[in-house]
Amino acid sequence: MTTNMDRRTAHQRRIRGVATRTLPWMVLAISTTALAQSPAMEPPPIDPALEQALDAPWLDEEERRNLRVNHGLRQEGDLDTPLQRARAALDEWRLLDEVFEDASVPVDMRAEAAMRRGEFERALELLPTADSSRSLWIRSECLARLGRFDELDRDAADLPAPNESLDSAETISDLVRALVVRSRIAPGTSERHEILMGLLARARGELDRLDWRSRLAEAELLLEKDNPEEAGEALAETLALHPRLADAWALLGRTSIDRFDFARANAAAAALRQLDPEHPLAALLDVREALVRNDPDAARVRLDGVLARYPDLPEALSLEVAVDAARYDFDAMRGRLAALDERWPNHPGAWLEAGRQLALDRQYPEAAELLAEAARRRPEWPVPRIDLAMLELQSGRDAIALAELREIARLDPYNRRAANGLALLEDLSAYERIRTEHFEIRFVEGIDRAVVELMPEALEAMHSEVVARFDHEPPSPTVIEVHPDHPAFAVRITSMPWIHTVAACTGPVIAMEVPRRGPRKKHFGVFDWLEVLRHEYAHTVTLDQTRNRVPHWLTEAAATSVERIPRDHSTCMLLARSLLNGELLPFDEIDWAFVRPKKPTDRALAYAQGRWMLEFMDEAFGPRALIELMERFRTGESPSAAFTDVLGIEPPLFMERFLVWAGDEVRAWGLDPSPSIAELLASARDESAVETDADAAAAEEPETRTSSAVDDEMLATWLSEHPDHPDLLEMTLRRRIGDGALPEELVPMLERYAAARPIDPYPHRVLARTFLEQGEPLRAISHLAALDAAERDDNTYAAELARLERQAGRTDLALAAAMKAVRIDPYDAPLRELAATLAIEAGDTRLARLHLEALLLLEPDRPIHPRRLKAFEQRFGEG
Repeated sequence: MTTNMDRRTAHQRRIRGVATRTLPWMVLAISTTALAQSPAMEPPPIDPALEQALDAPWLDEEERRNLRVNHGLRQEGDLDTPLQRARAALDEWRLLDEVFEDASVPVDMRAEAAMRRGEFERALELLPTADSSRSLWIRSECLARLGRFDELDRDAADLPAPNESLDSAETISDLVRALVVRSRIAPGTSERHEILMGLLARARGELDRLDWRSRLAEAELLLEKDNPEEAGEALAETLALHPRLADAWALLGRTSIDRFDFARANAAAAALRQLDPEHPLAALLDVREALVRNDPDAARVRLDGVLARYPDLPEALSLEVAVDAARYDFDAMRGRLAALDERWPNHPGAWLEAGRQLALDRQYPEAAELLAEAARRRPEWPVPRIDLAMLELQSGRDAIALAELREIARLDPYNRRAANGLALLEDLSAYERIRTEHFEIRFVEGIDRAVVELMPEALEAMHSEVVARFDHEPPSPTVIEVHPDHPAFAVRITSMPWIHTVAACTGPVIAMEVPRRGPRKKHFGVFDWLEVLRHEYAHTVTLDQTRNRVPHWLTEAAATSVERIPRDHSTCMLLARSLLNGELLPFDEIDWAFVRPKKPTDRALAYAQGRWMLEFMDEAFGPRALIELMERFRTGESPSAAFTDVLGIEPPLFMERFLVWAGDEVRAWGLDPSPSIAELLASARDESAVETDADAAAAEEPETRTSSAVDDEMLATWLSEHPDHPDLLEMTLRRRIGDGALPEELVPMLERYAAARPIDPYPHRVLARTFLEQGEPLRAISHLAALDAAERDDNTYAAELARLERQAGRTDLALAAAMKAVRIDPYDAPLRELAATLAIEAGDTRLARLHLEALLLLEPDRPIHPRRLKAFEQRFGEG
């Protein structure tokens, strides 16, 4: 006879796509593609197979209710028994529910709740023996945490063989979890991962199409192998089968934080708070995000709330140690570690959390100590060893990292991060090296040598300037890695190719990709590599000088202070607008603007304002003030105390004086003229009638003020009274020039405007274009130079300057402009030809040779290049 259960099982195996339901309270998009590629925040669809199973006509009401509860789709009235309440509470992490005190609830459920709360002894009291797959997994977790390995070994003897005799998806999931716990302690084979993944595939594919436990276990296993893409797919499938599953949302949030995708992490936390407004896993996501954002005080506040409700929660207790580490309170950190060792003997969890935090904060020696101890405690567990190897990689100790990653790959060939890191290091070991006194330049032999050969002399000159600025020299040569494309560079920095920049400093190592045009996936475009490296080397120097403890805003300010590119027009406008509107960042909030911006412009403002504040400090207190501050930060002194001690004034008074100085700067930029347009309008009309017009005019950007309330007659009158007023000059010029040719009589006015508002490129663009079109290139030179000075990513002006300066007979200036153009686009062969010619004319035969040799690499099929090089050697020698 065929039973209802038989029909349901057959039905579940043959169902395919049907219309889906959605849950309106969910806030994060879930799809069956990789979650990292799904930015839309939409509710996840319920799995079609689950939809159809719920609608199956042979289910009675009790069976339908059980199915709803088991898959997180409960309705009002469904939790009408202690068993159903306990099942839902476990899935949603409502672990303080009084139902877990009810003796009628199965003991393994009560034990699991105790285990999750961190009450390991209590869980073992409830489960004195492993008489089921669930009890085996729970006991494994508890015994491993408590360091009772002998008992764990005895339980392991009862582990069923992981083979096809297992006939329950739930049993397989529990068994896999127990085996994963054991694999962190006992040696195993490299085939274990394939066996476990095969079991889970069988559980969800053959035994129970609707089983979410096997998919969750698969996601956990994949994340342990640093495979977030496939883990994301498993989590998507899990949540489609159980949208109220707290563990899945928490894992989704963790992976998002690991990728610095805070929006998605916040969305995952919001989903958890739909289950419980004070959900502990949501709060722990907040803690992790705060630590990544370098905000340990916020992390501490959130942790206190969690621990008040769950005082034994293992993740929270481990994160307490990480908070101490982030505060550089190493005494407190070691005290907590010692206390946790008494509670969980020889467990690596807290050591790993703190080590990872210190690695993130670039406290390399302390991080290495903690990670090494975590690895010592679990030598068969690759995770802390991988973190330690990647730390060595970021520290520039590639040989140590390579040896460790090779050993890890032998133990665990399935870990994605280890495989990426190993592949990178094996590639790096084949890089060519050029050594100078203070740098080791590494690169891929081939066409990129055309870039690298220009670096040694330029880098040594840069070193002298940067070291003189900060009065500090790193103790060993800095490694400059020149990567052939963006994916190679990104893996070097993060060991995962999703970082979005062209250069980065990890302290003793600076990695950059070559400046090159090409597909966006491969190259991020052209840029002046010397300016980029100047900025990054300033980070290398100041991070070493302070042991990586300099405030974020000040390290960025220090790095930008050594750049040769002046502040651009848009940045000046941002600073001026913020100053005049009273929106500059307070001293105690500027660091948070980098990590917790309240407005879209806050991060850009923090960069710009930090540099501005440092300029004021240099002018008001002398350049030694910054150096003395760096020395204070090295000892861990707080920014407020350090500023007070070094500058002799407290931060509020510093900011008060800075604002006065900043006002003078804005006026010198021509961005706060007196009288203002509003004041001129008020003087020309009845005040009550002008208020709206004045406000409208003042709110407009300079480029749009021509449409304001000022008519041509008023403008002419005011300009005659205020001939150097930058707003009036600009309004007049824009109205009279428009898009047409420039009348000669307006040239003096453009020059007056350039002097009145020196930060605006507009007059220089108009004058340069006009003089070039009129065949007066020499008159264009000064304006092209002004435009080129602010360029780092475009060599158009530099290339034109090189040609014009050569025409003017100023070979040295022509060569300097050509070299900047080549630095920005070193693969441009015609530019190399021009630079070689100018180097010969300037008498710099060494530089000329470099360009001629570069042409052999850039255009190997053009026979003219070897002929030119041969002729050059015949004339100047082969040296």
